[in-house]
This record gives sequence, structure tokens and C-alpha cells, in this order.
Amino acid sequence: MISAQAGAAAAFSRREPLADYLANREYISSSQLRRLERFGDAALDMQTGPRFEGSVMGEALHALLLEPETFERQYLVLDGSVPRGAEVSEDEAMAREWLDVLQWVALRKARDAVLGYQAAPLRRWLDEGEKELSIYWGAGGGQWKARPDCFTREIVLDVKTTTDCRADAFARQRERLRYDYQAAHYLEAVEALTGARARFAYIAVELAPPYPVMLHELSGAELAAARDALQPLKQRCLSILAEASDSGRTRPQRAS
Repeated sequence: MISAQAGAAAAFSRREPLADYLANREYISSSQLRRLERFGDAALDMQTGPRFEGSVMGEALHALLLEPETFERQYLVLDGSVPRGAEVSEDEAMAREWLDVLQWVALRKARDAVLGYQAAPLRRWLDEGEKELSIYWGAGGGQWKARPDCFTREIVLDVKTTTDCRADAFARQRERLRYDYQAAHYLEAVEALTGARARFAYIAVELAPPYPVMLHELSGAELAAARDALQPLKQRCLSILAEASDSGRTRPQRAS
């Protein structure tokens, strides 16, 4: 576990399964804040949304790229290549996420494209960085949590699958899904934990041939705009929680 440096906001980190992170309802995530903006106050009581094929493949790529041991434990490729060199019982097979051969090929090619990216030292950052580390901290009267894909003291990286990784198209996806709110939240988490003010970049990956990859680093102005937009949502969230506490309601349901 990593603890906050002297002078940083009270923070700690935890190496834990994603399910445990999601189940922790004492801290608020960026996903809850984004849902609050989109759906209103009731969003804090929402369960996580339904999964669809794109999200399933995105989760699989995250595991393969960032946590290959987790990928081996959680996935089953129907040609028998995963898990490697092991037979699984019928019960274990049914408990895993299944991938067909074409999905497996796409995932491997996308992973290799990310690791082979030449315009920035992605492979070094991914090798050296903390991956899928849960961060918890207190600030502004609230308790917050984040789980960045990968971070060093230099940069925070967020892997996003997309149908078009080019700058203009991905910028529209960022705006529609409020990715930059997540970016600002992650940077606050990393600064609270380490005291370092890191840069932020998205690794945008397409899961179809020729599996292009682009790195999109946010400017200072873009990050400042995201921080400014996030603060009223945090204050609104705290007001809702205070009212719920006063009336005896339960805390929000789990969110990623």
C-alpha cells in the first residue's frame, strides 16, 4: 500500500480486486459524478450500467494489457489458448468470460499495437507505472476514490477503446462521455497520493484492422476546464449525501 506524502491530501492506496473497489460505498468515484450530471440526483443510487459487446471487449483489453495474470484467471478463449497450459473444469469454464477466436485475435493485435507505439514511450510508461491501483483520499469535505489504468509521477494513462482514434472523432467521444471529468479526478487522486502533478493522456485504441493507436494528451487548459466543471458536481454530490444522512437514507450504491 502506498500512502500520501507529507503535505499531500490524506490518501492511501490499496491493491485489491476490482470487485472490492466497486463494492466500497464509503467513497465516491468519477463515474458516480458523471452519472449525477447526466441522470440527476437519483443517479447516486444507480447500479452500474448494462454491459454490451464494446464494453466487454474494452474490459478484456484492459485486463490483457494491464493485468495479464487477471486475464488468465478470468477469461476463456474457445480455441483453448487461454488459460495457457491448463485444463479447467466445467464449473470454472462457466464462471469465466468467454472469447471467440476472432475476439482473441483482435485483443492480441490491439495490445501489440499499444506496446509497439513509436510516437511516445508507451511501453516504458506501462512497464514502470502502477496499474489498476485503487486510490482513496479525502478533500473538500468528501471522500473520493479512483482507479487509474496506469500512472507514474510523470503521467497518468487511460486506455480507451474507440471506433475512430483520430483526434477530432475521439474529442467528440470525450465530450459525449465526459472522459475529461475522469481525467481531472484521476489527476487529483495521483497528486493526493504522491504529491506529484502529472500529465494526462488517453491511449485511444481501435479493435478492428489495422488496429490503430493514438495518444491524446490533454492540455493545461483542457484539464483546468474539466476541474472547473467537476467541482460543482462534487459539491452537489456532498449536499445529496448530507441530506441522505440527515434523513437516514443509505449511501449510494456501488459505482465504477
